[in-house]
Amino acid sequence: MKPFHFKQFSIQQDACAMKVSLDACLLGALCQVEHSKRILDIGTGTGLLALMAAQRSDAQIDAVELDEAAATQAQENVDNSPFLSQVTVHRQNIKSYDATLAYDVILCNPPFFSGHLKGPDPQRNQARHNDGLSFEDLSLCISQQLHTNGTAWVLLPCSEFQRFSAHAHKANLLTDQQWLIASRPQKSPHRTVIALKHQAQVKSEPSPKSFYVHHENGPHYTDEFKALLCDYYLKL
Repeated sequence: MKPFHFKQFSIQQDACAMKVSLDACLLGALCQVEHSKRILDIGTGTGLLALMAAQRSDAQIDAVELDEAAATQAQENVDNSPFLSQVTVHRQNIKSYDATLAYDVILCNPPFFSGHLKGPDPQRNQARHNDGLSFEDLSLCISQQLHTNGTAWVLLPCSEFQRFSAHAHKANLLTDQQWLIASRPQKSPHRTVIALKHQAQVKSEPSPKSFYVHHENGPHYTDEFKALLCDYYLKL
């Protein structure tokens, strides 16, 4: 499989179950990392989100990955990027990961399918299904690792938002911002990006913002998409 080339780094992904996706790129571009000092990437996979965050910040980034092959490839991608001094890859289960200091920003594109039919590939199942990292476990990990004033950014299918939010609320986390992502204006949203904060930091429930990737007619990207991804995508 060919690497995915961005403007400032490339992603090798042949050893990872989950490849570079447009949805993950949107999460990496929407998250607000510019003024952060410490960032945690939960389930880094190829290292995509960690490298996108490094490009837009001076933060020290801990990228945690359970799968050995994915962690090895993430390290390769970091080693071959301009951001080696910023990103540290940890081959570890996030449930046993214990940082000495809390994080300003947490990023996560989690395994998000609950009770869905699994395929024959165990590595892909681990990356897609939340048996090993339930929404309850993930919410507790975020709550424990997030600084009092920090923000966690999570990508989910719209169908899983309410289920995840219920567990996040039990962990004293509330949604502070939300984007509903659809391929076109006439299509229903398929993914949501949410920003979570500790409950005491959220004043009111946010109004979701719609985000469209393509114009209503034709394959062209919307101006909003191009503005968001222009620092990353080669052809924007």
